[in-house]
Amino acid sequence: MTAYRSFATAAFALGFAAILLYFGRNLPLGTGARMGPGFIPYVAAWGLILLGIGIAIRGGFELRDALKADDAVPFHWRGAASIGAGIIAFALLVQPIGLLASATVTVFVTSLAQPGSGVSERVVLASFLAAFSGLVFTLALGLPIPVLPPVL
Repeated sequence: MTAYRSFATAAFALGFAAILLYFGRNLPLGTGARMGPGFIPYVAAWGLILLGIGIAIRGGFELRDALKADDAVPFHWRGAASIGAGIIAFALLVQPIGLLASATVTVFVTSLAQPGSGVSERVVLASFLAAFSGLVFTLALGLPIPVLPPVL
């Protein structure tokens, strides 16, 4: 893992931890025996904070070694851009077009991060993961997420 990837990963973990702490701030924590709705976000946030700090420290050592060796470390924008676009696409599409279609679009867009895979591989992967997410979130967990578009 290059130094820039380490710092980007640490920033993502710390940012997500901050989001968890912000949105979970008004939820009751409860006790260890009777956990409240804010317990898991709180524990996960602090776990991500520790993980982010550890990754940032590792990235600092990698950056130091790269600077000593005078290596140019490129940052790969394709992966970051496609994964970010996939997350935004899912957030914007899940209500209007349903879980199956939005999961398919999300998996297809985020799979663009990996160069060299063909369209047929992406379509099969997106279809399988969309069907799996539909089964897990609606049937197994019973979440009230629209599976199909409201017009169907």
